[in-house]
Amino acid sequence: MRYSNLRQVKNSKNLKDLSLCGCKGSTSTTLASRFRSWFLPPSPTNLLPPSFHGLDRLTTLSLRDCNLSDDALPRDLGSLRSLTKLELGRNSFRSLPASLSNLLRLTSLKLDDNERIETIPDLPRNLDALHASNCTSLERLPDISVASRMRLLYIANCPKLIEAPGLDKSKSISHIDMEGCYDISNTLKNIIHKGCFSGLVLPGNEIPALFNYKNEGATILFKLPEFDGRILRGINVCIVCSSHLEKEQTKRIGINLTNHTKGFTKSFRAVAINLVKSCEDHLWQGHLSNKVFNLGSEDEVELIVDCGNTMIVKKTGVYLVFEQDEARLNSKRSLDTDDVAGSSCDNPLQTKRMRFETSQQNIDENMDVA
Repeated sequence: MRYSNLRQVKNSKNLKDLSLCGCKGSTSTTLASRFRSWFLPPSPTNLLPPSFHGLDRLTTLSLRDCNLSDDALPRDLGSLRSLTKLELGRNSFRSLPASLSNLLRLTSLKLDDNERIETIPDLPRNLDALHASNCTSLERLPDISVASRMRLLYIANCPKLIEAPGLDKSKSISHIDMEGCYDISNTLKNIIHKGCFSGLVLPGNEIPALFNYKNEGATILFKLPEFDGRILRGINVCIVCSSHLEKEQTKRIGINLTNHTKGFTKSFRAVAINLVKSCEDHLWQGHLSNKVFNLGSEDEVELIVDCGNTMIVKKTGVYLVFEQDEARLNSKRSLDTDDVAGSSCDNPLQTKRMRFETSQQNIDENMDVA
């Protein structure tokens, strides 16, 4: 139901979708004063009811760009037991109701462009995607590991963001977009770089030290070491890139991998990314599973990153991911205590999922720990 049909909401117990996007009222008024009566003609000053009680079947609630402040949302937000999608972007919130965590069916939460929001309450445990880009006052995320099914974390251009608690414990995240988050701690960066992601973007102009092979430009040629009984899970690829476009646009990163020893080439199209500031250097990192191309001991490999004419690739790095390293690090992780500062740097994020698009077929592979 959209804004034009708002008069019918009070008696619509079967209502499933409610969109009030762009309906702006005064930020100084409470929800109760805005919504003086369900029977008044709809206007920007009577947006919401004083309570969500009775909307048990509501699955989608869109309140983007309504100029809502903290007191505008009913405190019983968590009573929307069927809600799966919640959009609250481009409002004037500083915080959100703590009852947000009670939305056990919520899979998508969009908070983009809330420039005043400082904190986000605990997340619902079944959340799949958190969008909080351009939240320029946000300093800290809630415990990410609480949302045990989260796959997508989009928090680009949050310049005050420092920490993301629980990210090192997440076993499900496959995409992280942190472009323009310039204040994140080195501890958090180290945690992220050891993970295996289908798409990761961070501010930076140097390939991390842990990467085995590095080169200037978009091409890197390297010879794999003797495996000595180890099993190669795959490789993490990292590039330093920047855009020369005058405005933000979607950019797609392609990877061409040639095994000169075995005589084959495969091409991959990686996740599309958006660089927030075209003039700034960023790191992109992705993971290629060895189940796709079966690299062997002492193979000579050439990897070329192709960004077309949208981006400039300045540096390229490759990090080898061995199965035995996973076992060793997981063993160490089980011995670490929660109160040891910095121990999470050695704790990689666990199994991820990614999708490669090859020139021959689409391959959906399990990703393994670096």
